[in-house]
Amino acid sequence: MFQVEVSYIIVGIVNILVLFLFLKVFLFQRVGAVIEKRQNTIKTSLQEAEDRKTEAEQLKENYENDISKARDQAAVIMKEARKMAEIEYGRILDEARAEAARTLEESRKMIALEQKKSVEMAKTEIADVALLAAAKVIGRNVNDKTNRQFLGEFLKEVGAEK
Repeated sequence: MFQVEVSYIIVGIVNILVLFLFLKVFLFQRVGAVIEKRQNTIKTSLQEAEDRKTEAEQLKENYENDISKARDQAAVIMKEARKMAEIEYGRILDEARAEAARTLEESRKMIALEQKKSVEMAKTEIADVALLAAAKVIGRNVNDKTNRQFLGEFLKEVGAEK
């Protein structure tokens, strides 16, 4: 039947050991080195990705802080601008009121002056008409100085009666 020879078994074992050593030296070491190199590359890539992620998060946080500060500054600037606008509005309004008051006062003074001039003119014209009427009634014309003197007395009497 089947006969087993020890020499074949020993040769088979030696062949397997030689093949194993050959594969170990030429294949397993090189494959192991490639695998180790690949693992190192992956670890490096993962570490770089993690570093970039951390850096990106830090940049995002800085950006959000900057935006928050900018919003705060904008709010302060807007508040100051509103305050200054209100102050300027009040100043302009006060100036306009003061100008209106001055204009009103000047108008009142001018009206009073014009009224006084009108009264004086009316008195002069009334006096002239009265002198003319008196001269016609008396039938003679006295000198201008005497006329003025009579007129002054007449106006005093008329003014005293009022």
